[in-house]
Amino acid sequence: MTSVKELSKLLKEISILYVEDEDDARGIMSEILNKFSNNIIVVKNGKEALEKYNEESIQLIITDIEMPIMNGIELVKEIRKDDIVTPIIIMTAFVSNDYLLMFANLNIQSYLVKPITYKNLKDSLFKVTEYLNLTSNIYMHISKELAYDKINGVLIICETQEIHLNKKEKAFMNLMVENKNKLVTYSQIEQTVWSEFDEAMSETALRTVVKNLRKKSDIKFIDNIAGQGYKLHTFQ
Repeated sequence: MTSVKELSKLLKEISILYVEDEDDARGIMSEILNKFSNNIIVVKNGKEALEKYNEESIQLIITDIEMPIMNGIELVKEIRKDDIVTPIIIMTAFVSNDYLLMFANLNIQSYLVKPITYKNLKDSLFKVTEYLNLTSNIYMHISKELAYDKINGVLIICETQEIHLNKKEKAFMNLMVENKNKLVTYSQIEQTVWSEFDEAMSETALRTVVKNLRKKSDIKFIDNIAGQGYKLHTFQ
């Protein structure tokens, strides 16, 4: 399980779309959410929220139910047509069995009953962050001494020393993390990493990236599979 310290750090970087039509409640909640994350997008109704969702990279949605133009349930139904993964927290003034059944069918990760307390909000945010971490490997322990922060592209040694990766190293590490303990072929690396930079991959360039990553830690966590590719090896 991810520690509270790790969850707090990950939550700081998670992009949150917050939807609330009531001005006072929106102002108060926005201030509180800004204490947890550096990436808060605030809108007044479901229509605005859907537009932002389609424009931005959103990792978590927090929405009220009763709103003008498009309410929270309508918003969630629209999102769930194509996206069953992005976690959603529902805020509501009351809970009925009908609502609970609807939440379950729409894959809602959490719901908050108004008035919302700081503790309840914090617990829900940490719960969702843990869910994101488990499903997306956004913070992965490679060994007891070494971890990787996928969002920020940072290797963390003994929970104290942070080593920031450059863009190509981060793209390579993210691919390896998504396929931990599995062979990642040269073709996969070229298509996923080098195509991001609109470059052709050379053997020398790939070796340089791997060599630089290996220098950043005494723990040998990247294995070369001769003639095939590389594997990120985790020590549990």
